[in-house]
Amino acid sequence: MNPLYEMEMILTEAEFRKSCQALSSVRMKRLQILYIVIGSICCLCGIAFILSPIFSLIEGLIIAIAGVLLSGILNLNLMIQAKKDVDKAWEAHPELHNIVIHVTFFEDHFTQTTPMVSNNVDYTDLKKIIETETNYYLMTDETSGAIIVKARCTSGLIDTIQNLQRRIRS
Repeated sequence: MNPLYEMEMILTEAEFRKSCQALSSVRMKRLQILYIVIGSICCLCGIAFILSPIFSLIEGLIIAIAGVLLSGILNLNLMIQAKKDVDKAWEAHPELHNIVIHVTFFEDHFTQTTPMVSNNVDYTDLKKIIETETNYYLMTDETSGAIIVKARCTSGLIDTIQNLQRRIRS
């Protein structure tokens, strides 16, 4: 079978970080929203305390400020922990550092080849396609997939990926 398109990239640390960010963005946003909701509830409690004749203005302000601080600290901790997790994952896998990844697209599947392994993926096995400003991530499950750098794609390959994206969504 003749290939339709080919794309090759080097997995740099920057590309690895971008892929980790893209894969975790939904989970991170959910946690950020949860932390903002928790902080907002504390702020509302503080406002209720301020308006209540039972509590003093100072007590209400302390609770409202604590809510804002709690939300900020939780979100800051989330970002710091995410960066540490990516650092740890990159350091744990030196075999991936600057590895050449070659992706070949065929009519019904694509092949991802590195110096260590070659993997065939039927388009029907794709769970989702994540699109960022610079890349596509062709996902076979929640954490595995192929990185496709848009700058290295022909317009025909981009059209093919967008058609796959529409097919998965429907």
